[in-house]
Amino acid sequence: MITSTGRGGEAMRKLLWVAAGLAGIAAASGCGAPQTSGPAAGTTTAPPSVTAPRSVTAPPSASRAPAGATELLARAEAAMGAEAGWTFTVTGKESLTQSGAPEGQGSRASYSARVDRTAGPEALHQTGTVTGKNGSKAEEVVSAGGTGYVREGAPGAPWTKGPLTDPEIAAKVEDPLDALASFADYAERGERIEVVRSGGEIRLRLRVPSATLAEREERPAVARAAREFLPTLRKLRKAGVTAGEKKIVLTGLEESLVLDAKTHRMRSYRSSFGFAVPHEGRQLRYAQELGADTRGVFTGRIEAPVTAR
Repeated sequence: MITSTGRGGEAMRKLLWVAAGLAGIAAASGCGAPQTSGPAAGTTTAPPSVTAPRSVTAPPSASRAPAGATELLARAEAAMGAEAGWTFTVTGKESLTQSGAPEGQGSRASYSARVDRTAGPEALHQTGTVTGKNGSKAEEVVSAGGTGYVREGAPGAPWTKGPLTDPEIAAKVEDPLDALASFADYAERGERIEVVRSGGEIRLRLRVPSATLAEREERPAVARAAREFLPTLRKLRKAGVTAGEKKIVLTGLEESLVLDAKTHRMRSYRSSFGFAVPHEGRQLRYAQELGADTRGVFTGRIEAPVTAR
């Protein structure tokens, strides 16, 4: 995968966080001073090691994934790898709100983009728009040769570049094919994957009704959601939120991967999850949704921006 940190490239949406909304949450909950602006909704950096407590929820099945899931994922990776490249559309939404706060207070953002990805050489180009309380902003990202290039705003704006091992750079890169690696990891580590065949498609679905943030060391699906949430949690920590990981609850997670039943090509991917963080008798609630759809074969070439080399 193009991204080089986390589990095979975590990358399913890193929206730019709306700093004003986050500051409002902090002020409303008595958390302290407003925070500075910057991305906060996702990162490919692996979380720090934590000794996970014994789960208080139903543990994942001790058996391997249902028969056929691993083989289906291998076929899907082969089918997608048989073409030089693919084009996808990606959409996402995220929010941070507080229970009992006035309507409209909090932080919300949405994202939409076209993503072109090639396999030989591995490269990615995405053009999209981030929309929040302060309006919309264009975003362009290129990943090539182990380096990420990011440009925000008008086409003439300067590029920022850095290695894909830099969390701030890697957090901008969206690679929909990472969903295949994620599900393969789930199957390998014993998460329960439901396989449904219907209407010419095969749907692989994983659900986690509830868990705690502390369980991320023992459950790969919880770890995936945690990687997306931790940048926001770090900002909340700076604003005065002190709840431990055992008290921060994953309020539900669902991921689904749809394959063509005949060709085994990836058709779409969907993900949704949320976390509840207790603070001073109330709850801060983080939620994220992501969608990626395969639009067709891409035959172009992706290179680093000339003005950024």
